[in-house]
Amino acid sequence: MKKNNVRRKIRNIMILNVVLIVVLAVVAGLYFKNKNKADLNGDAKLSDRSAGDTLPDSGGNPDDIGESGEYSQDDDTTGEDAGGELTETQELALYSDLPYFVEDYTERYVEYKKRNPDLPYDKVITYVNIGLDYDFYENVSIIENCNDITVLVNKYNKLPDDFEPELVQVDQSLCAPGVAPQYLREEAYKAFVKMHDDAKQLGLNITAYGTYRSIQTQHWIWNNAVNSGRTVEDVDSLNARGGHSEHHTGLAIDVIKNNYSVEETEEFKWYRENAHKYGFIIRYPKGKEHITGYKYEPWHLRYVGPEIAAEIYEKGITFDEYYVQFLQPAKNKQVINQTP
Repeated sequence: MKKNNVRRKIRNIMILNVVLIVVLAVVAGLYFKNKNKADLNGDAKLSDRSAGDTLPDSGGNPDDIGESGEYSQDDDTTGEDAGGELTETQELALYSDLPYFVEDYTERYVEYKKRNPDLPYDKVITYVNIGLDYDFYENVSIIENCNDITVLVNKYNKLPDDFEPELVQVDQSLCAPGVAPQYLREEAYKAFVKMHDDAKQLGLNITAYGTYRSIQTQHWIWNNAVNSGRTVEDVDSLNARGGHSEHHTGLAIDVIKNNYSVEETEEFKWYRENAHKYGFIIRYPKGKEHITGYKYEPWHLRYVGPEIAAEIYEKGITFDEYYVQFLQPAKNKQVINQTP
């Protein structure tokens, strides 16, 4: 009886053990099945990602992938500095198609840009072409087209010492009271007469205060000013040195009076907005002293012809800027076309 009970307990324990083994086997099978499936999915994703990292024969790498997920040669930064920005020379190359870009001045452009990093390259090119990378009265050129009405006379361009233009005398009725006889080039004189007559119909009286001045006289004026105790810098800001004055050309005219009280006249308010219609510009405008080298002179008009005067007026630039951007390139092109 006791033996039977013992056998029954042993049999029940064995059955329980078998059941547990079966349960464990099922659970283990399910676990490894799910794990293998996850591994397979992970491998597939990794394979897809790797295929997109480097396109066949592209030579690219994952760092070259753009936002679209594709490698682009445009993303190549070869030739740029460590920060990914263009160097001065590379940035300058973007402006090489400008008609006033001078290849021989490349080093001067780059150097001037380094000294003036906030200045855009189009202005850098313009300023260097004017000569502003040198101090005033340095790197001076002798003018050849002296009789051209668009001749550029400034602190970098000097008229020959023996230059004398052909002049006509200004009628005394057109001159300011008390001034000596005045002379202008014929083209400038005719334009001034018309401007004077049109203004007179409006009750205005625009008169000639100062016109042609010889190179010798200009030498005396400048030396006398310096010898009076003024600094050279102060004299240079208001008085040209001999050979560098527009008054030598017979194309410049100081109107009414050569002091700032002229701005208070009705005549100034009129010719400021209308002089360009007759071919005149205010040669030394306000805010452009760093370009012209002269203080603002509201009384100083320069004849350049109606078409050019209108363009300068509309653009709001100096004659210096206009000359190097438009006139000089046209002259250079003309010379090239005439070369056999």
